Amino acid sequence: MRKKLFGLGLAATMVVGLLGIGGPASAAGTAKLNVVHGIPGVTVNVCVDGAVAIPDFAPGGVVKNVELPATSHTFKIVPDTDDSCSTAGILVVTTPLAAGKNYTAVANLDASGSPQLSLFTNNVKPTAPGTARLTVRHTAYAPAVNVWANGAVLVGGDGFVNGKSATATVPKGVYAAWVSLPGDYNPVIGPAVLQLKKGVAYQVYAWGSAADGYSLAVVGLKVGTN
Repeated sequence: MRKKLFGLGLAATMVVGLLGIGGPASAAGTAKLNVVHGIPGVTVNVCVDGAVAIPDFAPGGVVKNVELPATSHTFKIVPDTDDSCSTAGILVVTTPLAAGKNYTAVANLDASGSPQLSLFTNNVKPTAPGTARLTVRHTAYAPAVNVWANGAVLVGGDGFVNGKSATATVPKGVYAAWVSLPGDYNPVIGPAVLQLKKGVAYQVYAWGSAADGYSLAVVGLKVGTN
């Protein structure tokens, strides 16, 4: 079903939401970008400023710590058969990246099931000794969810909807994480076993759809760097 989106050759300009809080300053004039592919069923090329930056990017794929000049960039998602970034693309977004910031761009489905590109700003400041930073982000075509870690609710209630982000500082260790519907304990996404190391900021992305299945993508970034 998702492959039809690219076959139609439709271009969609999406509004990018800047969420979260910024990381520490870095070398002047640069930002770092992580990319997550959260649209099920399609392999794509990711273009930056008219050139292929990530070829043959499969669903669930993660690319970390791409350094880019701190200026406006145009990101375009195209079929993996387009090696010149010449097609209109299904997602086209132009957005500024600020110096010293750390971002994650997620190609995902919005609350109505349409493709979108979401940009999050990551907190990579140092953590307290012996702890990790765990951020959970709802980027799935799914209703409000709750997030669990080792049997305890990390994010509860019915307000954690598509596009929302929640962060907690947790002791290092092994965690079983999963996603459930509000008021329920049983997983609808996961469980996933996460080995959280001290001094690392982890991002966990719930992505996918009921029709194509749900999954979790994890990005781990060493703190104290942009």
